[in-house]
Amino acid sequence: MKKPLLLLLTFLASAQLSFAKVLPDSIQTYVVQALDIMKKNSLKKHTTDWETLYAKTLEDAKAATTIRATYPVIEKALHRLGDGHSGLYGAEVIEILSKYSYEEATSQKLPMPSGRMVEGKYAMIVIPGFAAFLNEEQLAFTDSLQSIIKSLDAQKPKGWIIDLRRNQGGNFEPTMAGLLPILGDGNWIGYTDADGNLRHETYKNGTITGLTDSLEHTIAKPYKVKKRNLPVAVLVSKSTSSSGEFAAITFVGRQRTKLIGTSTLGLTTSNRPFVLSDGAWLNLTTTKATDRNGKVYGKSITPDVELSLTDKEKENNALYLEAAIKHLKNARK
Repeated sequence: MKKPLLLLLTFLASAQLSFAKVLPDSIQTYVVQALDIMKKNSLKKHTTDWETLYAKTLEDAKAATTIRATYPVIEKALHRLGDGHSGLYGAEVIEILSKYSYEEATSQKLPMPSGRMVEGKYAMIVIPGFAAFLNEEQLAFTDSLQSIIKSLDAQKPKGWIIDLRRNQGGNFEPTMAGLLPILGDGNWIGYTDADGNLRHETYKNGTITGLTDSLEHTIAKPYKVKKRNLPVAVLVSKSTSSSGEFAAITFVGRQRTKLIGTSTLGLTTSNRPFVLSDGAWLNLTTTKATDRNGKVYGKSITPDVELSLTDKEKENNALYLEAAIKHLKNARK
């Protein structure tokens, strides 16, 4: 049962004052700032015992002597929320990501999509998980995806296979913008918050919205496929996660389209970054994915065609392709 607002405010005030003697003001202010953001914006804001969370988190923070030392405390508070998706990126991490390229920061090549023709008839695009901070890298991913679609479309495919089986998430907008030649313009994905408010993003081919710096970037030469109504098979697996799941959801409800594979991981929620006073990012889960027909997710996606997989990758690849081609051949007009 919720306590009256006045009693809650009194409790929070006394809780903060009780730790004032052992928590330096800057540390206490920092921790409370993070908790206040969670309380106001979290997807779990209506189901969380905030009195207890404030009290336990401030108790955990007593041993902290620096702002950086509160990071594990805040991460623990996020874990207690139980959304399974929120996280904290320290100020040093954000500084590195904002200054250096993906390869410089991670010593790994930036993942990029790939494509090929299957049986000379069907265009298959493999889209990996992708997480890059710099806008030029996000744009490069989108340009690469559209270039692949353009190249495959020139071979007059009879259908598309979108492979998201190993897409474990990251940035969503570059993938979404890259797929617009196939999806077309429209409200293909929505976001529902804890209060039930639904916000759709309207995508127009050639424009990416919602990048890290909240700017809009226009693709110089956006591509449009010659035939918009070709059937599509979207391949998913238990490894398909987060923005990979969002990419799959954009196709839900599209005519002549089926999701094929196994249930996905279940992180069909979106995160919003909140910048804390030292530059750290509180990456907080704030909404649930919502498809074009208004279905709200928040859990794993069940495919239209479920496959019984083996423990052998080669056999599984054959099962996926067989099911995809069967759908593409028999999809109704």
